Amino acid sequence: MNLEKLFGSKAKVDILKYLLFKRQWLSLRALESELQWTFPAIKKQVDSLSTAGVLVVNKEKMKRSIDIFEEFHPHIKNIFLYALKAEVEKLFEQHEFSIDQYFFGKVFGKNLDMDLVLIHSNAEKPILEQIKSEISDLFTKYFIYNLSVTFMSTSEWEKRYRLADKFVLKILGTIGK
Repeated sequence: MNLEKLFGSKAKVDILKYLLFKRQWLSLRALESELQWTFPAIKKQVDSLSTAGVLVVNKEKMKRSIDIFEEFHPHIKNIFLYALKAEVEKLFEQHEFSIDQYFFGKVFGKNLDMDLVLIHSNAEKPILEQIKSEISDLFTKYFIYNLSVTFMSTSEWEKRYRLADKFVLKILGTIGK
């Protein structure tokens, strides 16, 4: 999913990502320093999103603080999580020779203690390090810095499944929910 095409601007997408996943109720100047966009670019996109009813701009004396409109927040967050999930799946397709299965966790609304669980077929350490780095880069684009990912070999997964391990059973119990 190309969010820039959907929303018409990379700056607009960055503003929404920041407000969804990092921090809310901040000033335009704070956004400028965090996002590396110019103040006029940020103001233009914030005004556009405000006019569209997506953002709430609280105008107090000399400063403005912005946030996503409360009733719209869960809907827009679902769109961005859908896009993030699609990017993660695309990344995993590139490594399909190493990744046997994967499960989405708490960041995607699943009742798991982990954000991602990857079952790999005894991949070499450099390949696993590359996958870890790519996952980290991907989530960083969404301002998600604290990510918990579990890597488990296929043999370990099967062994824990046979032993009715609580962690494995919980993962399997969340599929499709």
